[in-house]
Amino acid sequence: MAEIDADTRDAWRKNPDDPVDIIVRVSGDLNELGATLEKRGAEVKRRLRLTHSLSIRCRGKLALQLLDEPWVARVEVDRSVKALRR
Repeated sequence: MAEIDADTRDAWRKNPDDPVDIIVRVSGDLNELGATLEKRGAEVKRRLRLTHSLSIRCRGKLALQLLDEPWVARVEVDRSVKALRR
């Protein structure tokens, strides 16, 4: 079972229909699992082969369900990264 911090889990439970951007590290074929997620209503934004992960947008309800999938190793919120300019 994958873990996520309690605040994020609570936000997904309180707003199950809100869209969320997450990165899902998986065990298995990225293309097959990406297709499986699309059938479940997710939008696969990127396949990250180096980390064996999928960047997806889905509803909070689906994000919670993914935490219990045996092929999901890790779930994290996909946040913007900003570099500091010096």
